[in-house]
Amino acid sequence: MNSYIPIASIQALVPLLKKDLEKIDAALWIEVRNKLKRFKVEDPDFSIIMIARNEQRYLFASLASIANLDLGDRKVELIFVNNGSTDRTREIAERLDVTIVDEPTPGWGEAREAGLLKAKGSIILSADSDNLYPPTWLKTLSKPLLEKADIQVTCGQYCFYTYDNKYPTSIILYQRIRFVNSWLRSFKKPHLNAMGGNMAFRRKEAMSIGGFRHGIGRGEDGDLAFRLSRFGKTIFLGQKEALTYSSLRNVVTEGTLVQTFLNKIWMHFKRFPEYLVPHKPKE
Repeated sequence: MNSYIPIASIQALVPLLKKDLEKIDAALWIEVRNKLKRFKVEDPDFSIIMIARNEQRYLFASLASIANLDLGDRKVELIFVNNGSTDRTREIAERLDVTIVDEPTPGWGEAREAGLLKAKGSIILSADSDNLYPPTWLKTLSKPLLEKADIQVTCGQYCFYTYDNKYPTSIILYQRIRFVNSWLRSFKKPHLNAMGGNMAFRRKEAMSIGGFRHGIGRGEDGDLAFRLSRFGKTIFLGQKEALTYSSLRNVVTEGTLVQTFLNKIWMHFKRFPEYLVPHKPKE
């Protein structure tokens, strides 16, 4: 991995995360809405499922990044799942005229399953509404699935943006360690790398095993990848084109970034022997 510093198109969206909705230029609302019209298609090849619960701060920029995706010659639909939001999340999705599915029961599995049941594409790309996506994301994640029938799931790494556009050594080092950890897991337990905000999979096989499980909280993404392993491989994509960009809000929960970094290293060091043992689903 050459660099974890966000690419220019991502950096251009970060300032929007700090703006009140009323202060986002009206022309930009129109621009993003018009770009998102590409995702209103019949008989799509791919379906992007984005879930959200009270994400009004992040949603406009996230959808703006989806609007900038390079679709190539593929027909792609976007399904937005409003997971019982009580803030202005649904209002933003309505204003941008995306296809909305309402799932009132809170839960990652519940929300993703609601989108999966609506989806028509043969390949599903799973997205989170607090992530920013590079233009290369869709093509990079879908390519292995199009080229090799024995691949069932592709997944990429989360990377981080900062509001001041400064990336100290601590952040770069933390992300490099995360990459090494994901790389090690990819050999025997690749499903542990599958994250709902950055993964793709085959719809037919996912539906045949009942889709996402409900009531399990976090882990619905890896659980699906694990159960899909009976049909084929889960592939971790380490290239920059497969990165998605997120805030540090779910990382720095234990004090400083340095403390979080040390805690994560110790946690994964203890788990390392587990990564060497394959774990296969029951038939």
